[in-house]
Amino acid sequence: MADFVFRISPNVILGPHTLARLAQVASAWGTKYMLIADPILKEFDLVDRVVSSLEEKGISVFVFDDIPSAPTSATLEQALSLARGAHIHGVISFGGLKTAALGRALASLYNEMQDVYDFLAGAQPFSGSLPFIEVPSTCRDPFVFMDRTPVIDARNRQIRLMKIQNGVCKAVIIDPNLYMNMSPNTAVSMIFHAIVLAVEGYVSTRSNFFSETMLGKAIEMLLLALDPEQSKLVGTPSEMLVAQGGCMASMGVAVSSPGVATAISLACNARYKTSTSLVCSVLLPYIMEDAARAKVDRIVTIGKMLGVSGSGLNSSEIARAAIDDIRRRLALAGLPTRLKDLDLTIDQLVPAAEDAAALDLMNYIPRAMSSDELFDLIKQAY
Repeated sequence: MADFVFRISPNVILGPHTLARLAQVASAWGTKYMLIADPILKEFDLVDRVVSSLEEKGISVFVFDDIPSAPTSATLEQALSLARGAHIHGVISFGGLKTAALGRALASLYNEMQDVYDFLAGAQPFSGSLPFIEVPSTCRDPFVFMDRTPVIDARNRQIRLMKIQNGVCKAVIIDPNLYMNMSPNTAVSMIFHAIVLAVEGYVSTRSNFFSETMLGKAIEMLLLALDPEQSKLVGTPSEMLVAQGGCMASMGVAVSSPGVATAISLACNARYKTSTSLVCSVLLPYIMEDAARAKVDRIVTIGKMLGVSGSGLNSSEIARAAIDDIRRRLALAGLPTRLKDLDLTIDQLVPAAEDAAALDLMNYIPRAMSSDELFDLIKQAY
């Protein structure tokens, strides 16, 4: 077993109304910021609220929200040009996965002289990064605590996991009140996405005592959040359970590894702008089936978290019952259960499988899979 080395960065501030503390946190690293904001947040006046709070603290900020549904390296180059022209001191992302990924990449490359595509090809950035602060509006970012960030190559729409410096992100401000702006279906799909991250990390070959503890607790919290009656019984609002569970999933998966569903969802989003949360939700029972072939004990443990009764059943039967329970929960939530329901064709999924197989996080899945085997799994889910 490999040695366990733990170093946490960034600082995490989690709780209701913590968004109000953003200006205080940002003032520690400068007075000129670029705010990368998800355009949808403007509908709730949240972007104006953040800008006002920063300006009241004497922090000048300009908003970059010209962000497509699946921003590419071309968007990154545009943002870098604007940021360098404004001589900013730091970067704040406000939104979901795409804003956080863009913000991390921008902060990492701000002081680099090489072309963006050198870093997409694997070059390691060595210049000092800008301070980056993440304010997530969703609960399912696997890269918060990692030294990689996803970037879509504009030349071929292939997903890349770009290396970034350690410590790029200085703080993460998680305000569960932000989740209350989502539609019910969106909120549920994102909870399932966070569960996928936790399951992937839990069954990964890189799992360890810390990740197993964090991810096991994350799964329990997220399952509670899916059941309003149960969340009332524990006395914790659903949105707080989601925030806590999502944070623990991100932390646990960083010291373990994301897996198959994450890789496929990133590839589909890059090529076809498909929702990563919906792809992950569809794939959840299938990755559990595959993991049960190599790590049935882990799926059995997850079954216990789901409340599956193991009385009179062997390990394989308990694992099957756990997977059936997940399928039942997805159906009750009204989420798509097949990839074809996401307007994807089987032909489109061939290059997506190849892109996913090329990501280095595939080195830590429960059993080695070729791109052909990965495509076989996709066909089962299609």
